[in-house]
Amino acid sequence: MNIPPTLLNHSRPVSRRLNAVSGRFGLLPLFAMAFCLLPIQALALDVQWHDAGSFEVEGRGWEKTATLYGRLPDSAEGRVPKTAWDLSRDNPGICIRFVTDARNIAVRWSLLRSALAMPHMAATGVSGVDLYTRSGNVSWIFVGNGRPGRQDNNIGEFRFRGEEKAEHECLLYLPAYNGVKSLEIGVPPGARLEKPAPRPESRRKPVVVYGTSIAQGACASRPGMVCSAILGRMLDRPVINLGFSASGNMEHPVGEVLAEIDAAAFVIDCTWNMSDDPALYRDCVPKLVHAIRKQRPAAPIIFVGQSEIRPESHPTKFTLGQEAAVQALQSEGGRGLITVPGTDLIGDDGEGTVDGVHLSDLGMMRQAQVLFPIVKKAVEGSPSKP
Repeated sequence: MNIPPTLLNHSRPVSRRLNAVSGRFGLLPLFAMAFCLLPIQALALDVQWHDAGSFEVEGRGWEKTATLYGRLPDSAEGRVPKTAWDLSRDNPGICIRFVTDARNIAVRWSLLRSALAMPHMAATGVSGVDLYTRSGNVSWIFVGNGRPGRQDNNIGEFRFRGEEKAEHECLLYLPAYNGVKSLEIGVPPGARLEKPAPRPESRRKPVVVYGTSIAQGACASRPGMVCSAILGRMLDRPVINLGFSASGNMEHPVGEVLAEIDAAAFVIDCTWNMSDDPALYRDCVPKLVHAIRKQRPAAPIIFVGQSEIRPESHPTKFTLGQEAAVQALQSEGGRGLITVPGTDLIGDDGEGTVDGVHLSDLGMMRQAQVLFPIVKKAVEGSPSKP
């Protein structure tokens, strides 16, 4: 067996810990424990590779993008902040929809950047891929995460539940804080792999989420646990993630770019990148709304409050400034404008973040559960009502 260098480098301290425990529990469980420390090895499936881009790619608002799965159009370069433009190469929210009858599949992907993780966010979320499946009318079920180990030629292998050969509708989520330069899906010879049936007409228009690092996905443990991804599965419709770390500032040019998408609704989650100055919201909120309304006069626009972990902080000055600006527009006859208080977004127990600001999986799930009925009502009801 080839022992990974990481284990060789730490063999002495690991041995001391194992020896200290062996007298109490015996050697057999320790051998099992040591085996579990080893990375999962490839199953060496015999597969035929297919370019993932030949299937249904969801979560993209434009075809002409700077990179293969980029999130902003070429025309946005120079119009949006440079930080947002650079981060548009990351792939949060983008997923591949396909159908297969294979019992096992493989995914092979190469990344744009060699940095696989961040100090507060795992490599599985920054640079990994997630596979979900459903059969018939059941809810989406998590199958597994493709864990990145290098920049190029990462391989993840997945086994569907059950023993019988069955058709699986799949969602393969791309990395939240890295971009892929190539992505392939492998199935055994003879297995079916094809595009899924189109979504029902009533659920084809996407929901667009624009915001901060939290909206982009910090700090979900894997791509499928980003709030926008969870919301997409709940709504059973495409959700386009336009979260840009440190660059969700409600700039007017960004609103013009957002409005190019024929969206069912726009969710604006920018407060963490703003300030507590009410004058900033009085300036930015109307400009953003007018930029969207110029092209999308009826689409609901939902403004999300600040997800502060301290219950006594609510409503925060950030949230109040945003709500006051929205209410001023409503008093002038603005319709389809909705505000979501920050109070209940991530709970009141302080467990919804990894660092006091960026959301954990628990925080992401809680926020999605709060947003779901609001967004569902907005996209399924009359968009002309305030």
